[in-house]
Amino acid sequence: MLQNGLPRTCRLHTQKDFERVIKGGRKLQAKGLVMWVCSNPSPLSNVRFAVVVSRKLGPAVVRNRTKRLLREAFRRSRTELKQGVDIIVRPQSSEKLLHVQAAQEALMTLYGKAGLMCPSVVHKEEGTEE
Repeated sequence: MLQNGLPRTCRLHTQKDFERVIKGGRKLQAKGLVMWVCSNPSPLSNVRFAVVVSRKLGPAVVRNRTKRLLREAFRRSRTELKQGVDIIVRPQSSEKLLHVQAAQEALMTLYGKAGLMCPSVVHKEEGTEE
């Protein structure tokens, strides 16, 4: 059976990895999200992703839905990103992430700011704007 989930190799797991990305990575903000980006110790590995959510965001239902939306948005766009990067995302507002398209748009904005898009994807997007 084909699985559409996010593979284990594309997720951050250890506290050491989280600390390395948050303390040593670049911090970017846009559209109700904060993102930390750091190069992976193994540059040929997959892009790894994690979502960190504070209780200030709302009750458990809201926090879990926000995490699911962000993970799905990442899963849809991970093939367009450069390899060997670790990403942690923290939503600041659940109102700006009501559906997957909004979450994907917010992540794409941050990917562009961080320069994480593959050159072929950037040129393809530029060609469609004309």
